[in-house]
Amino acid sequence: DKPASSKKEERSGLHGKKGEPRPLETPYQKESSDFAPQVKVNLNYRPGLVSNQKDPNRFDRDRLFSAVSRGSPEALDGLLEYLRRTSKFLTNSEYTDAKTGKTCLMKALLNLKNGKNDTIPLLLEIDQKTQNPRPLVNVACSDCYYGGQTALHIAIEKRSLDLVKILVENGADVHARAHGEFFKKKKEGVSFYFGELPLSLAACTNQLEVVEYLLNNPHQKARLQEQDTQGNTVLHALVMIADDTKENTEFVSTTYVEILKAGVKVDPTWKLEEIVNYDGLNPLQLAAKTGKVEIFKRIIQREIKDPVYRHLSRKFTEWTYGPIHVSLYDLSSIDSFEENSVLEILAYSSDTPNRYKMVVLEPLNKLLQQKWETFASKRFYFSFVSYLSFMIIFTAIAYYQPLRVKPSFPVEFTAGGFLWVSGLIIILLGGVYLIFAQSLYLRRRRQSLKTMCSDSCIEILIFIQAFSLLLSAVLYGASSENYVAVMVFSLLLGWVNMLYYTRGFQRTGIYSVMIQKTILRDLLRFLLVYMIFLFGFAAALVTLMGDAPSVSQNKSLAQMESAGSHAMYGGLLSVSLELFKITIGMGDLEFQEHARFRYFVMLLLLLFVILTYILLLNMLIALMSETVTGISDDSKSIWKLQRAIAILEIEKAWLWRQGGKRRSGCFMSVGLNKKDERWCFRVEEIKWTNWAKDVGVLKEDPGNTNDSEINPE
Repeated sequence: DKPASSKKEERSGLHGKKGEPRPLETPYQKESSDFAPQVKVNLNYRPGLVSNQKDPNRFDRDRLFSAVSRGSPEALDGLLEYLRRTSKFLTNSEYTDAKTGKTCLMKALLNLKNGKNDTIPLLLEIDQKTQNPRPLVNVACSDCYYGGQTALHIAIEKRSLDLVKILVENGADVHARAHGEFFKKKKEGVSFYFGELPLSLAACTNQLEVVEYLLNNPHQKARLQEQDTQGNTVLHALVMIADDTKENTEFVSTTYVEILKAGVKVDPTWKLEEIVNYDGLNPLQLAAKTGKVEIFKRIIQREIKDPVYRHLSRKFTEWTYGPIHVSLYDLSSIDSFEENSVLEILAYSSDTPNRYKMVVLEPLNKLLQQKWETFASKRFYFSFVSYLSFMIIFTAIAYYQPLRVKPSFPVEFTAGGFLWVSGLIIILLGGVYLIFAQSLYLRRRRQSLKTMCSDSCIEILIFIQAFSLLLSAVLYGASSENYVAVMVFSLLLGWVNMLYYTRGFQRTGIYSVMIQKTILRDLLRFLLVYMIFLFGFAAALVTLMGDAPSVSQNKSLAQMESAGSHAMYGGLLSVSLELFKITIGMGDLEFQEHARFRYFVMLLLLLFVILTYILLLNMLIALMSETVTGISDDSKSIWKLQRAIAILEIEKAWLWRQGGKRRSGCFMSVGLNKKDERWCFRVEEIKWTNWAKDVGVLKEDPGNTNDSEINPE
């Protein structure tokens, strides 16, 4: 027989299947039940049954937070004994803020007096003596707004190096990430993105002493390659907080260089500027993408004279003579030879602000000029002549094309028939090429609808032109007379698209930009408001005047015209057309004598004239004038941006890529040793105000462009 206990367990279902552990049990030995049962009563559960006075030795959250807020270590006497007696820790939920997860240590750090709070060392000491498995110093906020923030983040934000040292000495994690909503980059709402890491926070708040301590402390050194949840390093974070103001630019650029120098001290082979985030952008590319002009300029023109750190430069003075300075600029991440280069970002990212300000900075300005002079201009002019010839042939074919419904095949073998067939073949091949080339362009850009309308308007029109041309050929082959309208539409777009080639000439290129900006900014808004007024007044007039009277009920149309009267409005469309004529000054405010509510109709017409002809049109003229003035102030820079887009399109056009990518500059050694070779671009600059000779030139002889002869250090 089985023991009674086993039988009872079987009856109560405590055992599972054979070979399986019982529910909620572990393979460890069962707790012993050989002890005398005890009954305990918690008198604190119902305070009404006992004295109303609290236990003076009891510490709760309110008492603890009050003591640390006052900075009174005397109020914490007995805390250690209480925690040991009750087997509690300072990280228990009863000692943290229920909403944010804020600990007493964070509370103390948030309530400093003259940069100090005497309870902080005491709290850390008590936490260590209780042997807390979750150290108080590394507990982070748990809410969605401040999530991930630790005591170390707060100490750095309070700009207290002494407190930072105390926390790090007590085991603070120097790689903790503050990832709450407050620490994310947002377009709306209050936030401060600093890169989540304590090192990034110290760098972004201009605390170089804290940065140096975090990198060199003997307890846990911060890693410069550490990335946050977006893949950003401390260098990315510095770029993100840049705002192009003078004060901000000075401290951001200084801290940026100091971070690079600190990396050299740890490992000279580190290339911190080549680390990319999860968007595939290094710090330089991020500066270009976000339109941070000043920090972008400081990075690409960074020149360090100290020989120990000179290899960190991106600009090297090759030789000088009087005011002439010949400089070598590092082209890494800049030249379009590389994927996701700065030139591509500036050319193709229409949502990037200040693009036209960055393309005129050196070395981008001279680099684009060199590309234009060496190959892009020849290809651009060839494309212009080819497209112009295509449009002339298209126009001639459309002009002399008889309006046939059926295709005229077979063709007569005459000189005229041969030319006509040749022109048709050229037009069809041109249409196929245009639609193929623009499809590749739009596929490569992968823009949103808003971006395409603002930055690729001409390219979209060229695609529509080519599609209409091929569609008209299909309709012509199907013996449909509608091919004429489609062909004329394609012909019209073709000549409008000639504006694309104005960007190759400085005198005319800016007009294309002005027209595009004026249409997209001012004219569309005007048309939206105008259509609302037009529809509203047209509906009101049709309702008031009714349908046009029939001929049987009134005089004949000829009699009315001979009498000098005017026909009444017959519908919503005709009324809208008459109102449009009034808007442009070609309409007539007269009406027939028998019109109903004629005085009220006249009042409505006068009101329409005031709102549209006087108000809206003059507002449109003023807005267009303001747009043109704003563009004219930076006309040369905007034209250079348009030409840069054309240069990169020529580089990437499949017809010109058969010979491979072209690389600009020269490959030479400018770093610590011969192995540090880079592609550099030579730029000649004249500086009449800077006569300094301690610029650390690479070569002694002026005019020497031999890449192999570099000054030894």
